[in-house]
Amino acid sequence: MDPFAPFALTLPVRRDVPLKPRTTWRIGGPARWLITPVDGAEIAGLLAAWPENLPRVILGGGSNLLISDKGVHGAVMDLTQGMNRIYTITESLIADSACLVHADAGATTQALAHFARRLGLTGAEFLAGIPGSVGGALRMNAGAHGGAIRDLLVEADLIDPAGGIHCLPEAALGMGYRHCGIDAAWIFTGARFRFRPDDPARIRERMRAFNQRRRRSQPLAWPSAGSVFKNPLSGPLAWELLDRAGLRGMRVGDAQVSEMHCNFFINLGQATAREMRELIDRAQQTVADHAGILLEPEIKFVGWE
Repeated sequence: MDPFAPFALTLPVRRDVPLKPRTTWRIGGPARWLITPVDGAEIAGLLAAWPENLPRVILGGGSNLLISDKGVHGAVMDLTQGMNRIYTITESLIADSACLVHADAGATTQALAHFARRLGLTGAEFLAGIPGSVGGALRMNAGAHGGAIRDLLVEADLIDPAGGIHCLPEAALGMGYRHCGIDAAWIFTGARFRFRPDDPARIRERMRAFNQRRRRSQPLAWPSAGSVFKNPLSGPLAWELLDRAGLRGMRVGDAQVSEMHCNFFINLGQATAREMRELIDRAQQTVADHAGILLEPEIKFVGWE
């Protein structure tokens, strides 16, 4: 039985779609149902009549998540296909010579960074090296090189589980280090960001410097999901704790703690979700035994219920 028969969808619902190619780890089983909504109104309409017993997962750039080998036995909404617009908004809406830019939740963080660069707008340079989508970056307050997305954010569009549409200012989102205070059942559909003008050559040079640093310190040749663990609020960084516990290079099958950066766990080719989960669990426990610190994963685990 098709649970989406009552819905007036502008795009078809696909069945048994592999999710592995849609994740940066290249790991995970299929989605029982896959929907590619075209805008927030379509998502709101879906949620307003969503079957109570049908699980759902929101998929953006596919980073920072580990989908189980059995996949998702519910519906996956992939926002990257129909919700990836980026455009400027009339500058008079804000003061201090800044420019307001809208980005859909399915747009990539790299696309937002390069959109700003091409217009001579500064502030998004650090996003150029962060994989994933704008929605995912909002959900975890993604950051790098001393910057975080909340520093740029003016307001965000969200939809609550009942299909209600909301626009909330940054101050109402409860953002902290790799954290957003909005309930996980709410869906980000877009946001407005404030950028200021700067010399395009300087912007390009900053982006180049960030990317060079990234290439020197991160195992970009292998599929990964970015940092696996959050840094503790004080004391050694997560990679240092993993390194001191002797975890550099540790493997479970084709899942490995990177020898280049201990907080990046890489897929050497045929890693399964079970192998990667076991490696994460072992690393967490080893650090707890060695240093007395329980590292908190940045990774979201999907389909493990």
